[in-house]
Amino acid sequence: MNEFTAHLSEDSYFAGLPKLVQETIKQTGVEFSSQEELRQYAEKLMDR
Repeated sequence: MNEFTAHLSEDSYFAGLPKLVQETIKQTGVEFSSQEELRQYAEKLMDR
């Protein structure tokens, strides 16, 4: 697990996401190397 993913719950953008999106991201185990990667992934999830 990389540094950004290890501290995901401390990220302000992640904390502002709907709880369902947060849980989906946690359960998928996808790793992100930046907040921008996280933002792109979350936006795709919310577009569904």
